[in-house]
Amino acid sequence: MKPHVVEDRIEALPLSCVRFTGKIGALAGRLFERRINSAHARNVVYREAADAFRHRIDDADRVIGIWQGEYWGKWVIGAARTARHTGNSELAEFVRKAAYELISLRDADGCISTYRDTAFFTAAPDETVFRALGRHCDWNWNIWCRKYTLWGLLEAYELAGDAPILDAAERFALQLIDTLESRGIALRLTGTFKGLASCSILKPLLLLYRHTGNGRLLGFAESIVADWERPDGEAPNLLDNALSGRPLHEWYPGAGYWSKAYEMLSCFDGLLEYFRLTGYEKCLAAAEGLYDLLTAHEKNRPGSVGYNDQFQHAGIYLNSATEPCDAIHWMRLCGELFKLTGKPRYMESFEETFLNALLASVYRDGSWGMRTLRSSGCHQLAPEQAKMKYNHCCVDNLPRGFLNAVECALMAEDGALVLNGYIPLEAEFEIGGGNVKLEVSGDYLARGEAAVTVECGKALELKLRIPAWSRTAKVSVDGTVRTETPGYAAVELAPGRHEVKLAFDFRPRLNVFPYPGEPEKLSEWHFRRYFNGQKEMGLGLVSGRRALLSAGPLKLARSKLIGSAPAEWEAPSPFTEGKWECRLAPLDLDGVFAGFEAEFVSDSGAKFRTRICDFASAGNVGSCDPELFSMFF
Repeated sequence: MKPHVVEDRIEALPLSCVRFTGKIGALAGRLFERRINSAHARNVVYREAADAFRHRIDDADRVIGIWQGEYWGKWVIGAARTARHTGNSELAEFVRKAAYELISLRDADGCISTYRDTAFFTAAPDETVFRALGRHCDWNWNIWCRKYTLWGLLEAYELAGDAPILDAAERFALQLIDTLESRGIALRLTGTFKGLASCSILKPLLLLYRHTGNGRLLGFAESIVADWERPDGEAPNLLDNALSGRPLHEWYPGAGYWSKAYEMLSCFDGLLEYFRLTGYEKCLAAAEGLYDLLTAHEKNRPGSVGYNDQFQHAGIYLNSATEPCDAIHWMRLCGELFKLTGKPRYMESFEETFLNALLASVYRDGSWGMRTLRSSGCHQLAPEQAKMKYNHCCVDNLPRGFLNAVECALMAEDGALVLNGYIPLEAEFEIGGGNVKLEVSGDYLARGEAAVTVECGKALELKLRIPAWSRTAKVSVDGTVRTETPGYAAVELAPGRHEVKLAFDFRPRLNVFPYPGEPEKLSEWHFRRYFNGQKEMGLGLVSGRRALLSAGPLKLARSKLIGSAPAEWEAPSPFTEGKWECRLAPLDLDGVFAGFEAEFVSDSGAKFRTRICDFASAGNVGSCDPELFSMFF
């Protein structure tokens, strides 16, 4: 396998070594069972995704193309990683057979597609589309689908080790390159959203290059990167724009037609792999620049980025709408940046998104998930999509999101262990020639406390993350207490068993968030997306100055699911006048990760109590009740 020129500073442990326990581990287990391991998952969910390659209806309209072809790859990526994580050999065999099934459906030239016209890469002219469909649309997801098919084949190969799977993947990728080159078609001019969807194939292309060493793959990848730093500045010019310091919605006019969050984040995932393989430092600098721009201008209330899957200055909005796909790929960008740099800020963002937006995205029973997370009202449940009933872009991504969190929970750096989070987990592995068992317990989410038990066969350095939200933390190592500040606290452990206890500054944080303005002051696109779109889904909007409440890594909310009433959050906010403090008492509530009795007290003596819980638990059920929850106070 081709080595990286630049190695990660922080490395993930094998997926089989770490496992979440407690409530979050149980939710992950239900998700893996319902979406991957069960008879329904194999015989219905997977079968629908695989049969799309038999029916090939993605270009049935002949003027646009849809995306049934993405689901097989997404499902197989999740299944392959779940098999490695759980050690399920029967699931691993199912994935291996799934790869061979797909290979059996390829065309004579090696193409594997859900498009009958495999060279149909761009939607027909707008007037032609409108005549045919009665609406404007520029969809074409042909190469986007191939991205996931290629990636799924590579995950299956890495799991099974069967050379014919890798050979098929290579032939499949070269067929695409041959078609584009023979017809003189630039990849950036295919698909939709200024080529972002198509160009996101960069990551699996580079993974394939590492396995095969085929120079044509690297050359094609180089052409993708070159088209993102064009002297003419043609959109999206990701490298130069990410380093410009300008907010994304100001890069080009009409951001709603090109600034697609999920696809752009996928492209930056590829750029970081390109940096590893080539050492081209501008790629890393651009990815770090994008992180800065997104945290400054696109952070939304649930802890993800973007508004309804687009970068449209989401940070100014009181109300939020965010796709689980965006949360997962924001986590991926943060995780990859952390691996390369070791900077704590990336793990801060990763944890915030995982414990809030990602956990809110999956039903409590693990069977399905959300299409859009809202800050109040109710989430939009994932609907039937691309003429599919059992697969959905966000739902199929959820297993990978959980496993990304497993990878980032406990990592390694030059023989030291790096513990990034404190939700309950168990781990067993070898590092530096010594065996290690590690367990995290305690009530990190409701009390800001954690206990870490470590058994090590050799001397070991353990680096403990002290979150930025905790101004100081008390760390006890075998009874010896010290005070730490945000960053990483290094603990030297001799061979044997050790008890480490952590107590973080868990004081709640109450922040008043301003309303961005009246509807008539917003652009037509913003008005439609921010106001009309939400009303059409039967969801109420929150207006005026409102407060947001956080404690530890969690954003908090009121919900009917824990006995709160809509009248509580629909009343005018009391927090716009005077100074208020909040005191939290942990409360054992069914179905939540963290519950509290909250008491609010003002400097004037006014006070009131209410029951609250973590935002993720406030609405993660299959309900369309428009007054289910609110994170505004």
